[in-house]
Amino acid sequence: MEYLDIDFDEAQKWLLSNTVKHRMHRLKELHLREVNDGERLCQILYRMPNLEKLYLSSAKHLLKESSESRLGTVLQLKELVLWESEIMDIGFEREPVLQRLEVLSLYECHRLRNLAPPSVSLAYLTNLEVRNCGRLRNLMASSTAKSLVQLKSMKISGCDELEEIVSNEGNEEEEQIVFGKLITIVLEGLEKLKSFCSYKKCEFKFPSLEVLIVRECPMMERFTEGGARAAKLQNIVT
Repeated sequence: MEYLDIDFDEAQKWLLSNTVKHRMHRLKELHLREVNDGERLCQILYRMPNLEKLYLSSAKHLLKESSESRLGTVLQLKELVLWESEIMDIGFEREPVLQRLEVLSLYECHRLRNLAPPSVSLAYLTNLEVRNCGRLRNLMASSTAKSLVQLKSMKISGCDELEEIVSNEGNEEEEQIVFGKLITIVLEGLEKLKSFCSYKKCEFKFPSLEVLIVRECPMMERFTEGGARAAKLQNIVT
């Protein structure tokens, strides 16, 4: 079996109650609903060492520090989708396997405050989509933005409190952030977004950017305060 869609409680009964706990070596994609126990979640994932895509709906808990050694065995995880989750923290800094994600999608995670702490590197991430996450004020710190060397697509929409995408962490020095592979940026329905980054001493370079869409962002007067370069960009869709 390569694909499984199941309620979390049923998954616990089925996968954790057997005397002989089988590993599901061929499972590539798992959809779990109503996740309410981070420890149990890690016990389930421990049996799926080749899992590539994890889809969690209505999750109240994701990962806990006590589960770090267990989940470290899930080395293949490439895509994480969170839908209607109540988590305040994804847990990037506690679980290194999450820092190897290539695709991250967050939908209606209303308690989430930021994507990741400043110390986290997301060097493998290629696609990022965040939609209707109502408490986000900024998406990421500048140090995390610098780590996104593989990012190709960024789509942010419907986050009512979002004021900027990249924050400067109180740094007073001049800095430059290069999104070397970023092709597409979509910013849509962000009522309080003032700019991509409000730090005036931070310059952005987008050497691969071809698509920039900015819709329904009434507070934005300029894209970045410190300037941006995008040699391939021909048009801005507004």
